[in-house]
Amino acid sequence: GGGPGYGMRPGYGTAPYASSPLNLTAEQTGKLQTLREAYLKEATPLQNQLFSKRAELRLLWGKQSPDQAEIAAKQKEIFEIQQQLQEKATKYQFDCRNVLTPEQQTQMAASGPGYGRGHGPGRGRW
Repeated sequence: GGGPGYGMRPGYGTAPYASSPLNLTAEQTGKLQTLREAYLKEATPLQNQLFSKRAELRLLWGKQSPDQAEIAAKQKEIFEIQQQLQEKATKYQFDCRNVLTPEQQTQMAASGPGYGRGHGPGRGRW
């Protein structure tokens, strides 16, 4: 299943590419793990905020007489958090890609758009 929103969050589990056919060096694996940990440290609080804001939105819709302005404002907050998550995920993906050699990047690109997907609650490419 998908994680909380557009975070493109890698799943919790092994390091990115751990079981990949890219033949990563120990140094590459270490760099990717460090990038992943840094990404999760930044993304997790935003994902928690997103979860909370969505719960608040559900409560607003559940009122006897929902206030359109309140709902629109809450949706705007949600979209802003989603945008922040998307930006962080894009940066993370580029940072991970830059750890790979040109040959590994070519091999990854040839494997299709879902390559390197994490296993877990998020929808990550890396």
